[in-house]
Amino acid sequence: MIGEPVLRREDFRLLTGRGRYVTDIALDGAVHVAVVRSVHAHARVLRVDAEAALQCEGVLGVFTLAELPELRGALPPPVVPASPVKPYRQSALADGLARFVGEPVAAVVGTNAYTAADGAAAVDIAYEPLTAVTDPEAALTADSPLVHADWGTNVAATVTLETGDVDAALKRAHTVVTRRLRFGRHTALPLEPRAVAARWDRVTETLHAWASTQMPYGVRQRIADALVLAPDSVRVTAPDVGGGFGTKGPVYPEELIVAALAKRLDRPVRWTDTRQDSFASTTHAGDQLHTATLALDRDGTILALVDDFLADTGAYLPRGAVIAGVTAPHLLGLYRVPSFRCRGRLVVTHKVPSAPYRGAGRPQATFAAERLIDIAARELGLDPVELRRRNLIRADEMPYDRGIPYRDGMPMIHDSGDYPALLDAALTRAGYDAFRAEQRAVRARGRSIGIGVGAYNEATAIGPHEGAAVSVEGDGRVRIVIGATSQGQGHETTLAQICAARLGVPLESITVAGGDTGHFPSGAGTFASRVAVIVGNAVAQAADAVGEKIRRIAARVLECAADDVVIAEARASVKGAPDRGLDFAALAALSQRPDVVRELGEPGLGATRFVSPSSVTWASGVHVATVEVDRETGAVTVLGYHAVHDAGHEINPLVVAGQTQGGAVQGIGASLTEEIVYDANGQLLSGTLMEYGPPRADAVPSIDVASCDSPSPLNPLGLKGTGEGSAVPGPAAIANAVADALRADLGALGSDITRVPLRAYDLVRLRT
Repeated sequence: MIGEPVLRREDFRLLTGRGRYVTDIALDGAVHVAVVRSVHAHARVLRVDAEAALQCEGVLGVFTLAELPELRGALPPPVVPASPVKPYRQSALADGLARFVGEPVAAVVGTNAYTAADGAAAVDIAYEPLTAVTDPEAALTADSPLVHADWGTNVAATVTLETGDVDAALKRAHTVVTRRLRFGRHTALPLEPRAVAARWDRVTETLHAWASTQMPYGVRQRIADALVLAPDSVRVTAPDVGGGFGTKGPVYPEELIVAALAKRLDRPVRWTDTRQDSFASTTHAGDQLHTATLALDRDGTILALVDDFLADTGAYLPRGAVIAGVTAPHLLGLYRVPSFRCRGRLVVTHKVPSAPYRGAGRPQATFAAERLIDIAARELGLDPVELRRRNLIRADEMPYDRGIPYRDGMPMIHDSGDYPALLDAALTRAGYDAFRAEQRAVRARGRSIGIGVGAYNEATAIGPHEGAAVSVEGDGRVRIVIGATSQGQGHETTLAQICAARLGVPLESITVAGGDTGHFPSGAGTFASRVAVIVGNAVAQAADAVGEKIRRIAARVLECAADDVVIAEARASVKGAPDRGLDFAALAALSQRPDVVRELGEPGLGATRFVSPSSVTWASGVHVATVEVDRETGAVTVLGYHAVHDAGHEINPLVVAGQTQGGAVQGIGASLTEEIVYDANGQLLSGTLMEYGPPRADAVPSIDVASCDSPSPLNPLGLKGTGEGSAVPGPAAIANAVADALRADLGALGSDITRVPLRAYDLVRLRT
């Protein structure tokens, strides 16, 4: 069952409208919240006049921090190992100072969403505008406005890594390439915007919240802290979640506002984001500036890589210093780099806060490193593919110790992989040699086409832990309960496949449920490509424990040794005598007998297991893009896209292929069309889908996907995560392809392609 391309079991429910999202939760008597947001990037809030709003029909109340003091300082930055952030405590409603356009200032409660919105529009807020800083380099200057005045600086955190003798390598290098590379700001656009609902039970003094979140246990903890409740008094349920991509990982002000109002008003309260508001309130990502240097020997051997990067975090750090801790080590990619020095600084500005978005700092690292490799290859007179081949870590060098710690504090060791084979497979599928021949031919006819490579690795399955409970129900069906949520990854299929293989039951007899703090005791969340590896192995261990119980019970009844019991097709039978057996329903009934309970120590056929990995697994891949650049307009058309990945032992190749294709499309968007743009005053200029351009179907070619897998030795199932990796190399591959397309026209100027997204007018400007 593991390794079979089974169709996703959840798709029928989701595609036929039977999904159950936060806004589908029936809550009798629920009132609605609309959030009044700052219209200034940096301003003192002088006065909030709610008189006109309270006169609006259906408006039940207007609340600021003065009315909800429990929300003061309720959102401190999370603790990230080895990457401390300067202390602050964000309030869920502005505490007298607005730090970005979109920051919540007041909450209006209405009988429905429309009356609440009318009331919000009528709230009159007096501001004293202050000077804003929107550029991370400007934020470092001595005269820059401070986002958090008590820090005395706009640097929130610094991450440094170093190995080898960098200075000596730079001195003896034959070729040294230095560039400033910029990766633009973007955001995720999940089909389901953020939403939250909550109900307070004053009899039991418990609160039940429903949230479209990737981390329900984190939301539970923040609500419990703010409302001074025991965590067990707060239940958070993440029902079906319509996409997340990292942006539903942080705990947001609205989740605390709704919970506080539900308790205060003693009635159900709900809030649903709008697409326009999400641009100014849901976290952004990207927005990094790298000053990077690559040093090489005469034959193209990499000697050293040096990088000093700034990451614009916006006004707050709702996921701490995760991005810097991920970006820095991923600069090394798939290559032998004997000397490495990196400093990454997280800089606060008056923008929407940033947090991980699919890839979480890896696209930026890969773009910087892979562009430098292409530029260096041109300077050395080598094909960029040949330069990569000379420096790729070989399969016989695995496991490969980088000599630096990863962000979890453990040694950064690539556990397995055949990186040259990944490159060769991707080039073969892209028809690299044939494309080069075609390229020469079409250039003579006035067309500019190019081919580019982007190679990446991805640290997956970071801790701390996840668990799974597997049980045989009274009717013989098997139920899996996990803490992690699903936002479209296919957990109901892949985890069921693992259980079916380990417990000998048909796939259709297994159900999977997750994302509810009331049903499972502990979990970290769904992020960092971790569920398949950590939860998958927990499911396997729990299923094995249930199987052992089944063998012991069956052996008692069938009068045989437990080792002679065979489990298959939801039945336990005697080896060599398949007619002597019991089905799972009968075994579940037997498990309640007093004598069986005394022997097993507990009733029922169930087991819960947790897995806490010692460190991460390393997935990898190579993507190859082919493009055409219109010489007159600068428009870029992606002609072809080929992705070869190493996801370890794949549970379901069909799911992996779907993840890869989706990630590749997001990489294309980050390469060409998606960018959050601010003006100098911190006003958002790309705040609707009229200005922000996710890729359309007619702009995306068929995504060719193949695998070149090497199972990980770090877990029994040999799994590696694969949820984020496919979104990582697209910007590098497409930028390299565009530079290649323009090489004949621009010569050395092609090396000046050092930012994404690639804007058509920039490409035209290069020619003039």
